[in-house]
Amino acid sequence: NKDFNNWLPTTYYQTEYSIRLGNRLRVRVIRDCDEDRGNVTRKMSVSGISSKLWNLDRNQLARGTDYDVDMQGAKLFPFVDEDKLEDIPTFKAFRQLLGNYEPDTNAPEEVKEQEINESRAFLNRCLETDVMKEAHSFLVEEELAPESVKGFKEMLYNMWFTPYARTHNGKAPLSSSAFEHTFVGETRHGHVIGLHNWVRLYEEESLGNIQHTGCRCCACDDRIILTIDLDWKGDRKNNDSFFVGTSPEFELALYTICYLAGEGEETDVTLGNERVTIVTYDLDGHIGSCYPKLQDAESDEDESEEDPLVEEGDEFLDYLEDQNIGPELGKKRLKKIYEGDYTESCGRRSGTPFSQVLYTLKEDGKVEIYRNNHEVDIVRILE
Repeated sequence: NKDFNNWLPTTYYQTEYSIRLGNRLRVRVIRDCDEDRGNVTRKMSVSGISSKLWNLDRNQLARGTDYDVDMQGAKLFPFVDEDKLEDIPTFKAFRQLLGNYEPDTNAPEEVKEQEINESRAFLNRCLETDVMKEAHSFLVEEELAPESVKGFKEMLYNMWFTPYARTHNGKAPLSSSAFEHTFVGETRHGHVIGLHNWVRLYEEESLGNIQHTGCRCCACDDRIILTIDLDWKGDRKNNDSFFVGTSPEFELALYTICYLAGEGEETDVTLGNERVTIVTYDLDGHIGSCYPKLQDAESDEDESEEDPLVEEGDEFLDYLEDQNIGPELGKKRLKKIYEGDYTESCGRRSGTPFSQVLYTLKEDGKVEIYRNNHEVDIVRILE
C-alpha cells in the first residue's frame, strides 16, 4: 500500500526500532530520545493514553442496566441486553466475525472473501469512534502509524487479521491470527488458549458451550475485569482474564497501543481507579495474545498456553505422533530425535535446549519420567 509505506519519517534521531507486522510487512521506526537518559520522549505516556481511551469509551455497557454478572451462579452472564448489542455498530460488526473461525490450531483457516469484507467492515466501524480516532492520533505522534485513516486501517488489518501459524514450523498450517486468538479463542491438545473477550464468552455460554467453575472480580469504576476457570466444549482453561462491559473498539485500540508502544510483554496502566497490567505477547513478529491482568493477581496465574516452550513441546509431541514414535522411549534417544530428525525436518526455536522442553512437558503433565530396572531414564508420553 503506497499510502502506508510512505508515512515513515526521513530524519534520523537517536534510536531506531524495527517492528514487524505479520509476515508481509516490516516497518522501521525512528523515534526521538532523551540524550541524557536514552528514554523515548513522549507527549503522553502509554498509561495516559490508556486512561483517556477508557474515559472515551462511550459504547461501554453498564452493569446492572445492560448486563449482569453472577460470579456464584451457574451462568456467569444471566442477562445481557441483546438489543443494545445490535444497536451499537461496533458490537454488531464484531459479533458477525465470531463465527468465521475454526478453533482447532491444527486445522488451517480458509479465509473467504466475505470474511475479509466483514473484518474490514468491523475496522471501519471502529475507526468512526472517538476511541479509535484518539488511538490513531497517539500512534501518529509516536511515529508508529500512518497519518491517513486508510493507511491506519490497512495497518490494523495486517496486525490483527493476517493468518499465521502458532508454531515456528514452516510446514504448520496458518491456523491462527491475533484477532482469533485474543477475541474468539482457540483450542490445542485439550486446552483452551486465548479467548479474552466478554462478548464471545457470553455468546458461547448462552449456547451451552461454556461452563465456569471459579471467578474472581475487580471493579474498575463502572467496568470490571474478571478472571475465571472455564470448560469450553470439553477443553479446559484456568485463569482466563478479560474486561467486561468494554467496547470492542476500546480493547482493539488499547491492545494495539500497548503492543506497539508499551513496555514489552507487560505494560502497567491506570484504568478507572485501578492499576492494571496489559499483557501483549509477541509470537515471531505477530501479536500472540493480549489480555488484562490485575497487578495483585496471584503469581501462579496460568499463562502456560502463551509460553514459547509450551508451543515447542506441543509441536515436538505432534511430530512424535506423526512418526508413530512412543508412547515410551529412552530419554537419551528422545534427545537424539529432538536434536536430529526433528530439528532437521521441522526446525526448532533458536537456542532451545532439549532439557527445557522436556521439563516444561513434565510440569504440564504431558510426559512422565521414570528409571527402569536397568537404570535407564524412560520418558512416557501421557497424551
